[in-house]
Amino acid sequence: MKVALCQINPTVGAFDYNKSLILESYKKAIENDVDLVVFPEMVIPGYLPQDLLWEEGFVADNLSVLNEIAEQSTIPVIIGYVRQNKHNLYNSAAVCMDGQIVYNYDKQLLPTYDVFDEVRYFTPGKSHGIWNVTIKDKSYKIGLEICEDLWDDDYDKHVTKELLDISVDVIINISASPFHENRLQDRIDHIKEKVGNHQIPFIYCNLIGAQDEIIFDGQSVILNKNQDVIAVGNGFKEDIVICDINTARPVIDKDISNLNEGLYRALCLGVKDYFRKTGHSKAIVSLSGGIDSALVACIAVDALGNDNVHVVGLPSKFSSDHSIDDAQQLAENLRIKFNVVEIQDIVNQVEKDLGSYFSGTKRNIAEENIQARVRGNLIMALSNKFGWMVLSTGNKTEMALGYCTLYGDMSGGLAVISDLSKTDVYNVSNWINENAGYDRIPKNTITKDPSAELAPDQVDPFDYEIVSPIVDAIIEEKASVQSLVKKGYNKELVERLSTLIRINEFKRRQAAPGLRVSHKAFGIGRRIPIVNHYKGK
Repeated sequence: MKVALCQINPTVGAFDYNKSLILESYKKAIENDVDLVVFPEMVIPGYLPQDLLWEEGFVADNLSVLNEIAEQSTIPVIIGYVRQNKHNLYNSAAVCMDGQIVYNYDKQLLPTYDVFDEVRYFTPGKSHGIWNVTIKDKSYKIGLEICEDLWDDDYDKHVTKELLDISVDVIINISASPFHENRLQDRIDHIKEKVGNHQIPFIYCNLIGAQDEIIFDGQSVILNKNQDVIAVGNGFKEDIVICDINTARPVIDKDISNLNEGLYRALCLGVKDYFRKTGHSKAIVSLSGGIDSALVACIAVDALGNDNVHVVGLPSKFSSDHSIDDAQQLAENLRIKFNVVEIQDIVNQVEKDLGSYFSGTKRNIAEENIQARVRGNLIMALSNKFGWMVLSTGNKTEMALGYCTLYGDMSGGLAVISDLSKTDVYNVSNWINENAGYDRIPKNTITKDPSAELAPDQVDPFDYEIVSPIVDAIIEEKASVQSLVKKGYNKELVERLSTLIRINEFKRRQAAPGLRVSHKAFGIGRRIPIVNHYKGK
């Protein structure tokens, strides 16, 4: 059986575009004399449509596209869509061939954790997906799954095991599985664990592209009956994976072996698709000479092209000469023009105007944040004037601890690295230079002490090598103070960090959407009350 896995990049609600993309990919696939074509989960409406599913006409439009595709079908094609039965919606897979829909399967396990909330919209299917088909005079009993049906460890129902018990000849899983670190290897390991020694092939077709905060990495995979990987789709790129499941030989896994490369490519795709799908083309970054803004600028250039990225320096009297020099050098390396707008006169005027209120008080964070907010106003003015989307530059560690300024450095349309810890930022930046073969990000930017430069001789008040892992453990692993202290961390430090994370939820709620690349990111996958008096154990 020669199959084609079409990992394509649809856009939520763009039915005409998605239909054209599907039909074009289907045509390319059948030109390669394949016996079966497979598309990802909910590829017709795009994933995640969320409450659009309740908009009048949305589901009907999705069904109309399916019918048009079915009418043009010849060889069998499996495709994800939304099925409606009276008032119930189903996350479904349709099998089309010879001009008609010949079979439907409804997803049985509906995730309702992290970024998923499918129970809100869909009714779970009740029947197994068993599709009988004859290909080249051979009969196949194909077991169909949709994404979560494979990831059944926390469910009472075990879809894969039940398909194996029915003795299917092959399992096909269509997915919209989001990216996080080492995701492909997780999938391969999980498939091998579930299928074990049952001697049947497993076909996994995954979505590619970014939708708001979520990034789908593609990397569709086929395992033969011996559980050898015999085909892997490109990561973070559209691809048509063609493979004969009965004759193909094992291949070397095409996983992104370098974690930092995977994170970087995911973020580039996230930025590229966010701009393309929202109708934007040009970005602006406030370039401080620090490592965070340097990394964001690199991602923006590689995602959008250097002609579409503008950078501006906004120094105050506390900005060091090396910061301006480092920013200038980075801009030259990226082949973009570096403009400078001095902000000190504006800051002085604001402080003067507030003089009657601030008189007799000690200088503190209020004065420091005037600088940040002046910068925010200026960069947003450039954004409004020229239609450039502002990319904010805060990392996950800073966002977690509230070490960021509302309406200042938090201003922007997309928070590019808000799911990278400070440690990740350094690691990815070092990978950029290693991959480039020179210091694309100036060496001094990476090696100097990080600083917001809002006060004389200021440096960040954290040892990130110690703090970042603690923050990640609290956010991603839900680690308690007690458990972290048992691991050897200082109790006073852990309690302080835990408190900062808890009390700064109000800031994160007002932040730009951030691209998710970890197991647990701020945003739709983490819902913590702003009013929160629970301090944990």
